[in-house]
Amino acid sequence: MDTNRRSFDLLYSRLEPVLIELEQYRKNLKAEGSKNGLIGGCIVLIAGLFFIGQIKELYIFFVFLAIGIWLFCINSKSSEVSYFYKNNIIRKMVSALCHNAEYKPERGISESLFSGSGLFPAPDRYSSEDMISGKIDKTDFMCSEALAEERHVSYDSKGRRREYWSTLFNGFLFIADFHKNFSGRTIVVNDSFFKFGFGMKRVKLENPEFESRFDIYSTDGIEARYILTPSMMERLIVLDKKFHQKIQLSYVGSSVFIAIPDSKNHFEASIWHPLTKNDVEAEFSIMCALLDIVNDMNLNTRIWTKE
Repeated sequence: MDTNRRSFDLLYSRLEPVLIELEQYRKNLKAEGSKNGLIGGCIVLIAGLFFIGQIKELYIFFVFLAIGIWLFCINSKSSEVSYFYKNNIIRKMVSALCHNAEYKPERGISESLFSGSGLFPAPDRYSSEDMISGKIDKTDFMCSEALAEERHVSYDSKGRRREYWSTLFNGFLFIADFHKNFSGRTIVVNDSFFKFGFGMKRVKLENPEFESRFDIYSTDGIEARYILTPSMMERLIVLDKKFHQKIQLSYVGSSVFIAIPDSKNHFEASIWHPLTKNDVEAEFSIMCALLDIVNDMNLNTRIWTKE
């Protein structure tokens, strides 16, 4: 049994009474939502009787509308379940894993910081939540879920306008103090789908496995090699494997930005089914992986001094 497993079992024994309370709260909310939905659905069906006599085909429409209202009323209670879960379970989980960290579910990393990472084009629509921030040993950090989207407009053969959105990034953005003021900007990406401009040039490094995984661009090739030491490259290879070979990084200002794609919306609870021990352990594991980044990258070892 590894350390994380032992830590989780100990934490779960403390959280179990709160999870039992959450389950009762979920059941009560679901019953309340179902009651409201049934009342609303019945009203719709009764109103529909006035039309059904004239147009029989409308019967199916009103039945589906009533079911839709019932489901909507139940689902509308999900936010209340998640609020309880975030503030009474996730918050305790964060505190147990890092005493010098705080969890603010309603806050996230700002759009300006996201864009400042230089990893993605400026988004047309952006949202961020579930901020975890604090200090691990000597290193300040912040992390949150982020969703960045780009708007597209097209026209069909008749000139009709169609708008749709594509995802630039969906996952966790982790920002940590690197304890060095960078004079340039260095980008480390898995696949250089986006073309990096603004004076950035491709940098070649002498680690075949690292080169096979990442493309490196920088405004200062000498500084990029100074940052990406042999030891750092090995650490980033391990980190990339840990997060399923999808991470992207940038070194900007005095911070390292790490983008970790993840399509799942974490730290949420559903009105429709109870949280299991496996569900909680999965969230515990992703939180451990995120908070371990500081140690995985050896950021507490002060190699440089800020100028």
